[in-house]
Amino acid sequence: MKKDNIIAIITGPSAVGKTTITKILLKKLKNFKPSITYTTRKKRKGEKEDKIINYISKKKFRKLIDENIFLEWAQIYNNFYGTVKKETLKILKKNNVLLNIDTQGALIIKKKHLKCLTIFIMPESIKNLEKRLEKRKISQTIIKKRLNHAKNEILKSKKFDYIITNYNNHLNLTIEKLLRILTKY
Repeated sequence: MKKDNIIAIITGPSAVGKTTITKILLKKLKNFKPSITYTTRKKRKGEKEDKIINYISKKKFRKLIDENIFLEWAQIYNNFYGTVKKETLKILKKNNVLLNIDTQGALIIKKKHLKCLTIFIMPESIKNLEKRLEKRKISQTIIKKRLNHAKNEILKSKKFDYIITNYNNHLNLTIEKLLRILTKY
């Protein structure tokens, strides 16, 4: 009997390591594929566009909202982020889907989709998260805003199926824990 494919969601506060973790998992888990995500945020210095993130204008994003193409979308830090519904469901027919999205979007999908597994990536500490944000060379005002948002996200972490702490300089341990969970699918 063929088991149903799932949508696995990696979520957590800004700068906790979601994108790095997701990229490593996608290389190791051949039965998981990324979905197509759109954002209006600007590329970070040195960041390459890849299969996980597509950068578009706010005008184009609003048009896509009106066309109802997103499985979920959210506005965070004055930027929009969204996961394309049609492509995600197409991938889901043949493979599991691995999403790297914010907590707001993760909870939206969890409400909509029964075959969903949500994993909250917890920072080692708020101080550690602050250091990671500082490496992004953003203003102290933005860092403060993101840390406040992170504290609210952490309060919601109990709504997710798993909580995995990403300890500084121990990414391999985080990946091992996630692989133990995801290789069951």
